[in-house]
Amino acid sequence: MITFETITVIDEGEFDRLFFASLRYLDGGSYPFWVCGQLIDTQKRDHYREAYLRMLQHSDGAVWRVSDESGALMLNAGMKNGSALNWCCSLIGVNTAGSRSYLYSDEYRNARDAYWQEIGVTTWMLETAGPNTPVHQHVKRRITSNTLGGSAVETVRPINDDITLLDIAIS
Repeated sequence: MITFETITVIDEGEFDRLFFASLRYLDGGSYPFWVCGQLIDTQKRDHYREAYLRMLQHSDGAVWRVSDESGALMLNAGMKNGSALNWCCSLIGVNTAGSRSYLYSDEYRNARDAYWQEIGVTTWMLETAGPNTPVHQHVKRRITSNTLGGSAVETVRPINDDITLLDIAIS
């Protein structure tokens, strides 16, 4: 059974496992490490962990874990503003079958929607590192397969010469 839960402390072993399971996607463009200069993998992990810790410390920050019987599948972070959530960071691991296909399941969507209701979220925005990144492609597949559970609007947001974000608002 897939569950979502708010967390107030990050388990370092869980974070490391999920980070290194996600690193190839983060390096593939899902996170703009390129604006940080040349970083080795452990420096990337530490940098990304800092983002989670900032969310934990912020009064509007939200950090949540997605788990099944085998343990943590995802660790996510964002900022909540009333009933809206800006989802900024995500680490995605595999299930016991070695797959991320659970992301497309009704079980996942139902658990997510129940969690959103529990914490009072009616709309959410996923901040990605731009068009055609792994996260953007994942969300586009979810939109195409009608498994997001809402309508989506994309907004391209140039930050500077090095980074353009793509916000995907779901309602």
